[in-house]
Amino acid sequence: MDQLRPEQESVLQNFKEFTSYNEDEEQDKVLRLLTVCNWNLEIAVARYFDNDFPTLVDDTSSIATPAESFSPYVRSYAGTDPFGTSAPPSREAPAPRAIAFDDPFLDLIPKLPKAIPIQNRWKFQVGLKSSSERRKSTYALLPPVIFILMLFPRLLWLVGYGLSKILGPLFPGLFRILGLRESPNDFPCKPIYTSKEAIASYNIKNYINEVLGETSDLPIFEGGFNEAFETAKSELRWLMCIIINSERDTTTKFVKTYLNHEHFIKFIKENNIILYIGDVSYPEPFEVGQTYKVYSVPHLDLISNVSATGTTFPLMSIVTRYHNFDNCSIDSAKKVTKRLQKIVDKYEPQLVTQRYDKQEAEFSRLIRKQQDEAYEQSLLNDKIKQEEKKHKELDEKAKLEKLRLKEEAVILRQKQEQAFFQKHIPLVFDRDDKDWVKGDYTTIQFRNHEGKRTVRKFFKDETLYDLFLFVECKNYKALHGDDEEEEAEDVDLDGYEHDFKFELISPMPRSKFHADKTRLLKDVKELWPNGSLLIERLEDSDDECDE
Repeated sequence: MDQLRPEQESVLQNFKEFTSYNEDEEQDKVLRLLTVCNWNLEIAVARYFDNDFPTLVDDTSSIATPAESFSPYVRSYAGTDPFGTSAPPSREAPAPRAIAFDDPFLDLIPKLPKAIPIQNRWKFQVGLKSSSERRKSTYALLPPVIFILMLFPRLLWLVGYGLSKILGPLFPGLFRILGLRESPNDFPCKPIYTSKEAIASYNIKNYINEVLGETSDLPIFEGGFNEAFETAKSELRWLMCIIINSERDTTTKFVKTYLNHEHFIKFIKENNIILYIGDVSYPEPFEVGQTYKVYSVPHLDLISNVSATGTTFPLMSIVTRYHNFDNCSIDSAKKVTKRLQKIVDKYEPQLVTQRYDKQEAEFSRLIRKQQDEAYEQSLLNDKIKQEEKKHKELDEKAKLEKLRLKEEAVILRQKQEQAFFQKHIPLVFDRDDKDWVKGDYTTIQFRNHEGKRTVRKFFKDETLYDLFLFVECKNYKALHGDDEEEEAEDVDLDGYEHDFKFELISPMPRSKFHADKTRLLKDVKELWPNGSLLIERLEDSDDECDE
């Protein structure tokens, strides 16, 4: 921006207002485009909307003249579709011939006028009164010019009038300045309704229904011209642009004769044409008329993404235009509709080929998308399987660890139990009760489930726990014999509580005792000064014995 001249900065600013391009991403491309177009704003905007950015080999020698701003740029067409993806030619239509830029016969190929979106400058003029000083200054010269021309012979005036009739449609501005052309159907100098309220209430469908006195079946596009233009371009459909002037009586006849004709409505529906109708009394349709060089209304343009011969790269082009609707008759409407149908039939194969190429490109894109999604899903499944395998391994490790701890606890329990018996067996059996005096001990008779009887003396200060300990040690000794036990490992018995697998029951009266370390025998009346106890094994003890 710092190296640009003031006039170039002004052009760049206007280009930004018209296109609203992304300055961060497209600044360099836009500057190169403006340089190649010799800072011609109209040409640069047209090429920008056609995505016709210059390549690095472009130079100022290839700059188009202003007269070419309404002509399509010829591009290589072989092996590519209009959407930038490589695709083989359709089987139904032969592959078009590639035309290079340096082809000496390039200028001889007929071209259709280019169709472009309208600029958004009309939005900035809403609610403002347009200045007409320049227009007044132009028309201020008319009286002297007309006076001078009146001095010529009448023959020259008639010749000029005849030329106006013949060349008027081609050069309307020239004959209008000379005062030789003035028609109620002329394109107006400015829109009438420019307030925000009027634009907000503008609805061309309601106007047509009011003119007809009924609801029209005409499928009019609901939206702006640029929106209709982009829809036709992206969907490869026909766009019909009709410009009318609601302030003229000819428009009423045109609506009733042409737009309400059954053949015309059928033609629009059967060919799926996007129909845009605009009233030049409002800013946006007026901008459309100025962009497309409309000099009289009603005016009709048929636009599509085609080329004149089908051998060059297709662009949004004006295929045909009508502006002379003075003869508002039913036969005239039929003739116009037939001509339009012939034009559509002529260029429709190009659109069919492009739609086929677009469908193939979209199908390829969907296939690639499905493949990418399948690949991502496969990666996700692999990741899930790895996670499941990892969790399974962790669960297996946890189970093994739990089993190991359980086995260690069982082994430790067995060692503690063995150490417990080796500690208490000598204390239980190696004692001398001969010196005990009657009244200091009790005699208790034990009888097991097999009927075997054992009699044992217990001192008065011994507890119920000592009874259980005696029975447990005797059973252990009966199972392991009287042989001397091997020396057990040094095992810590702190916190060890021995689990007795039997119960001691007094038959008369029937009482059940527990291994209580605090209850003395002398305080148990069932066992003092003597008693009898039955040894009843628990179920777990029976199972262990069976094993």
